[in-house]
Amino acid sequence: MTPVTDNTVLVGLTGSIGAGKSAVADLFEEAGIPVLRADLIARELMTDDQAMREEIVAAFGTDAYRDGELDRAWLARQVFADRQKLARLNEIVHPRTIAAQGMRARRLFDEGSRVVACEAALIFETGGEGRFDYIVVVDADPEIRLARAAGRDGSSLEQVRARDAMQMSAQHKVERADFVIRNNGDLEQLRASTAFVISLLKALPPRERLEIDDEGADSDDLEDDDVDDEDIESEDPEDDEGFEVDQPND
Repeated sequence: MTPVTDNTVLVGLTGSIGAGKSAVADLFEEAGIPVLRADLIARELMTDDQAMREEIVAAFGTDAYRDGELDRAWLARQVFADRQKLARLNEIVHPRTIAAQGMRARRLFDEGSRVVACEAALIFETGGEGRFDYIVVVDADPEIRLARAAGRDGSSLEQVRARDAMQMSAQHKVERADFVIRNNGDLEQLRASTAFVISLLKALPPRERLEIDDEGADSDDLEDDDVDDEDIESEDPEDDEGFEVDQPND
């Protein structure tokens, strides 16, 4: 493992179900910060990575794919009702997704981006916070989060609550964040809060990171001796608590 001593900043962007992390990711991109979305990378790999497909079929059966395409709805029903199955799916998908995300971040840095964000739902649950210089958590009141998720997915509140219970509590994520963006209001309020955090991230120095060899990315990402970014966790000696941004009042 080699220490990274350049001036780049890798940001982890996360939050609980319905918090609005994807909306914040959109605002990051509007501000010129590239965002690597773990869910999109995972979907790509589950379709295109033959080794991953074979592992998923071996673990969950041939019903996981329908006409050659991943049946996401079927697979979701299996794993969100069974913690062991969810853990097994994460074992298959997570390492390759993180590897691909890290290497794509390195490419963006090499192409001139100073700040890159990685959006992922399970940064803390998988012990992945050490890969990032700073962690931004998007949060909202529970009733708002669950209603948003139910309205978006067409799921019942009971189904959303069950999925939410499978993850780390929102409060625990907030306590471990460097920055918290509250998302209880409308898009313009969220835009103002996010813009302030973005201004800080663009001005802040990087923390110490390590870059390690890849283990498990898809073959396309392994071209040209690419490597995955893995950052060691580094606490700010001047401030052990995260910075919280509430949406402004009108």
